[in-house]
This record gives sequence, structure tokens and C-alpha cells, in this order.
Amino acid sequence: MRIYICLFIFSVLSAVLGRGIDRPNVIIYLSDDHGADDAACLGNPDLQTPIIDQMAREGMIFSRAFSATSVCTPSRSVLFTGLYPHSNGCDQNHGRIRSGIRTLPAYLKPLGYQVVLAGKKHIRPENAFDFDYIGLHDIPEFLEHIGNTPFCLIIATHTPHQPYFNHKSGYRNITPKVWMPDTKETRQFTAAYYDHVDLLDRELGSYLYWVEKYGYDHALQIYTSDHGPAFPFAKWTLYNQGIRVPFIVKWSGKVPPNSTINALISLTDLLPTLIETAGGQVPDGLDGKSLLSLFQGHRESIHDQIYATYTNQGVNGANTYPIRAIIGNTYKLIVNIRHENEFHIKRMDEPDDRAVTDSYKVIQSWIKSGKGERARQFLKRPAIELYQIKTDPYELNNLATNTEYRQVISKMMDDLLVWMETQGDPLTDEMKALKENL
Repeated sequence: MRIYICLFIFSVLSAVLGRGIDRPNVIIYLSDDHGADDAACLGNPDLQTPIIDQMAREGMIFSRAFSATSVCTPSRSVLFTGLYPHSNGCDQNHGRIRSGIRTLPAYLKPLGYQVVLAGKKHIRPENAFDFDYIGLHDIPEFLEHIGNTPFCLIIATHTPHQPYFNHKSGYRNITPKVWMPDTKETRQFTAAYYDHVDLLDRELGSYLYWVEKYGYDHALQIYTSDHGPAFPFAKWTLYNQGIRVPFIVKWSGKVPPNSTINALISLTDLLPTLIETAGGQVPDGLDGKSLLSLFQGHRESIHDQIYATYTNQGVNGANTYPIRAIIGNTYKLIVNIRHENEFHIKRMDEPDDRAVTDSYKVIQSWIKSGKGERARQFLKRPAIELYQIKTDPYELNNLATNTEYRQVISKMMDDLLVWMETQGDPLTDEMKALKENL
């Protein structure tokens, strides 16, 4: 009898500690500055990305996944807290979350998980994120020796982050990006970025090799990025090219392979998804929602609208330029709160001496080739921008001056203001004043 009692206690403890089959391992592949369109499987015919494409064939593409901001530290803080930037305190690049904010390890470790971050950190203060930190080169050893302990492993690459270099045997003949004027410099810059996407794809292939070698191919695996690439009208903005991100989920036997879902999701949703996957109870107060019901096809959507914020503070050579956005199923509203300012950052205003090609040269080429109007649109923006999501994904036709859309704008502004108030956004009153003066 004592033997049976001991076996029973052992089995219960194993389940509680997360060692049972109901505690799946989780692997997150997190890249740096990778655009949502920039893989063959994501609709870019110029790119050859066999590893990302294979993951998509074996899993599900979320075609409408958005970061909550378009710079690194705030975006990663959102990922690891489930809270929008002003809610967790890190709204500026190189900023830090507020004291007392719980992060991913604090949720998963009590459920028996080892929570590991390999590679790029870019989170502050580091002691608030109680990961087990390892180098990317340590991943094979970790996977070989982890044993039966359930784990959540975040593999954070540095690719395809700038500075960009064209490779000798790299991309040459490319289709120009729709939202940027077609110049020689634009094409060279885009091709250099594609060369770095190629590096990303190869790097992911090496990690997937180790995952499969050590028998973890049945883990829940998610590929995403912190935000979009360092192009004009992309990173450092709230346009789609800056905040729409790739999001691919592979989970053998759980997620239908070779599938696509158009549900609107935010990177705030990742943390509650991992909590529920690990068998925990998603707490009240998080901004995100679990995606598990979408993985399994039980629901078509979880959000009617999501939000994004950008401050331009903490960015090298930046001026004051706060932006807020609300994204729905039909329209997207962008508010440039201090629109009387021009937008400036060092990467757009000066040459990047680290790189072969840079965004400064791109913008200058627009001006020199007689296409300076697009450059002026980047530097000087209106207070309100409204875009039709399905017909204008590259946000080239601002509907805000059309009187037919006054009610749409008013309703979205009201919703945005409510959200800003709940977030404790310090520019809420300034936003109210802007709305009153429209």
C-alpha cells in the first residue's frame, strides 16, 4: 500500500512541477527588425527563405499580427510582460519597465518551467526579467542536457538588424517596395536588407537542426519579430511596415499545417498564450489575450481592435515626436500628436558610417531624383491619418481629409482616448485638446 501511495504522490508532484505531457515545451524564435512581408511564404516572391517557408508549411501563419511599438526595448518589454508600453513603463527605446511589473519567468517558473533567453536581451532592468541567460552558441548543450524539465526557450537573434551590407553573391534583381520611390539607392538598400534576411533564414535553420536532433520537434514553436525593418515609413513609425510582424506557429497535432488565419493579434498576446499553454491561469489586468483558441480553430478572432504607441525618445538623434494608433478590422487611425514638429532621427538625417548603404542615402536619392514629395511626407506628417486596411495596406491614401469619414475618425479617436487613459499615457490631455481642435 505504501508503494502505491508513494507512486501516486510522485505522479501528482510530477504533474505539478510540469513534467507531465500536459506541460509542453515552448520555443520562441525572435528575430530583430524583420518585416511581415519579407519571406517567400509571406508573399515576397523576390526572397528565398526555405527555413521560414518550411515552418509555415508545417504550421499556421497569422497574417495580421502587430507589435505594440516599432523600437526594440519597448517591443520586447511588451512581449515579456503582456502589457502595452505605458502600462509596463517602458515606452522609450532603451527604457525600463516599472518596479513590480511581473515578467514571463515569474509566471512560468512556478509552473515548473525553466525559462531561458538565448541571444539578444535589450530589456531593462535585467534583474526584473528572471531568465536563465545563455549565449546562442549554448543552445545545443542546453537542449542536450535539459532532460525532463519542461522549458520555455526564447532564441533571440540579432539578424536582420542594420547596419546593412550587400553580399557578393546576394540579391540583385528585386521588386521595389510599393511605399518607397524607386531609385538605385532604394533598390540597393532593399537588396542589402534581403541579404540579411537570408542570414536570418540560415541561422534559424541551424537552431531548428538542434531542436530536431534532440527530439523537441513536437514543442510549441513560434516565430516572430520585434518590429519591422529600418526603412523610411517602417521602423520608428506606426505605419504597417513598422509594426506588422511575421507570426508563424508550429505545434504538431495541435495547429493545422499549411494554414493561415486573419485574426487581428498583438504581441501583447504572447505572454498570456504561454501562461495558458503551461497550464496556468491567465491573470486579470494583462492587456493581451491567449491565442490558444485560435491555434485550435475554436474562434475566428479575439480582438475587435488593438493599439500601438511610439515616443521617439531614447532613439539616437531623435526629436520629440509622439505617435499613437488604433487598428480595427476595417480602418487604422494614426495620430501624430505633435504634428507641428518634423520627424527626425540620426539614422535618417546622417550617413551611417557602419554600413555599405543606409536610409539617409535612400531619402536623399528621392530628393535628388525629383521624388522629394515622398521624403517631405516622411518628415512632415498631418495630425490625423486614416487608412482603409484591406484596400490600402501600404497606407498611401490618407482618408482623414475626406468629410465622409468624420464619424469613423471621431469614434476611433474616442476609443483611442479611453485606451490612453487606462494606460496612464501622459499625453492623454494633449490628445484630448487635439481632438477638440479638429
